[in-house]
Amino acid sequence: MRKVITVSIIFYLLTALLYFFCAGRLDLPFAWCYFLLNAILGIGTVIIADSKSPGFAQERLRPAAGEQDRIFKPVGTICSLTVLVIAGLDVGRFHWAPAVGWPLQFAALLLDLLGLVLVCWSMLVNSFFSSAVRLQPDRGQTVVRTGPYAFVRHPGYVGGIVYLALNGLALGSWWAGIAAIPMIILTVRRTALEDAMLQAGLPGYADYSEEVPYRLLPGVW
Repeated sequence: MRKVITVSIIFYLLTALLYFFCAGRLDLPFAWCYFLLNAILGIGTVIIADSKSPGFAQERLRPAAGEQDRIFKPVGTICSLTVLVIAGLDVGRFHWAPAVGWPLQFAALLLDLLGLVLVCWSMLVNSFFSSAVRLQPDRGQTVVRTGPYAFVRHPGYVGGIVYLALNGLALGSWWAGIAAIPMIILTVRRTALEDAMLQAGLPGYADYSEEVPYRLLPGVW
C-alpha cells in the first residue's frame, strides 16, 4: 500500500509540475484546486477501497495478466500529457485562444470533479475496478449491481468521459480539450471491449445486462 501511495503522490506532483512549468507562472488558483482535489480524491479513494478489499490498490497499480486493451494506456498517457502541456502553454505563455472566463472555468472545474467523484464512487462500490480490461477469477470476481451500477453497467467510464471532456476548460484552456477527443473515443471503445469480455466470461453478467440494459448512457447505449 505504501508503494501505491508513493507512486500516486509522485504522479500527481509530476503532472502539476509539468502544467505549471509549461505555464511559466504559479498564480493560477483554479489549477491549484484542480491538482490538489485530484490528488485528495484519487489517493483517498484507493486507500479506502483497499482497506475494504485488500489487493485493490495492487490491482490498480500493477494488474495481473490478461489485459485485452493494449492501446488505451499508452495513447491515454500521451493524450493526458498533451492536455497538460497545451493548457499550460495556452494559459501562461502564448494565449492562443481567448481566456476562459472565471465563471465558466469554475463551472467546468465543478463538473470535472463530479465526473471524478463518479469514478471514485464506482471504485468504492466495485472492488474489481481494475486498471486493466481483464477477467479476475484470481480475485473471485462477481457481478456488481449496487450504487451507480444500478443505473448503467460502466459508470466509471461515464465519469471518466465527463472528466476527460472538461479537463481543458477546468485548466483554463479551450484548445486543451481537443487533445482529449481521442481519449474519449478510446474510452467508448474500451467500454465495448470490456462489456463483451464480461458478457462472454463473467457468470451472471448476461442476466445483469438484461436488468441494466445500458452501458454508458441510459436510453441511448
